[in-house]
Amino acid sequence: MSKLLARAKAKQFSAENSYKYISVDDAYIDECCFNLHQAIEFSLKYLVEMYGERYIENHDIRAQMNKLKSMDKYIPCEKELRQLASTINAWEVETRYNDNFVALIEDINDARVIVDELIAYCEKIIK
Repeated sequence: MSKLLARAKAKQFSAENSYKYISVDDAYIDECCFNLHQAIEFSLKYLVEMYGERYIENHDIRAQMNKLKSMDKYIPCEKELRQLASTINAWEVETRYNDNFVALIEDINDARVIVDELIAYCEKIIK
């Protein structure tokens, strides 16, 4: 069994923990955003694998979404995820290498909802 879902859940946990402290220091925003990106990436890769194909080996969540779409598979929060994909993808690099990184709280909250729904869906399909 793939470790991708376990990784997604661990990143979700880390993002939620960081979220509690974002008012304390910007470092927690960076951590939260990075982990939200990772949770989404791992969840989508997990879905690709669960449907019997190899995921695309990059960090672009749009690539995984396009792969699932080409397989004619359902993607939870697809519309919302497509709208935020560029922003969330930027988090993967910007949170680690850009000292001037800024994220909108609304985008963070939207990404948290997406992560919750993606992981819940992943857990549902394996039962």
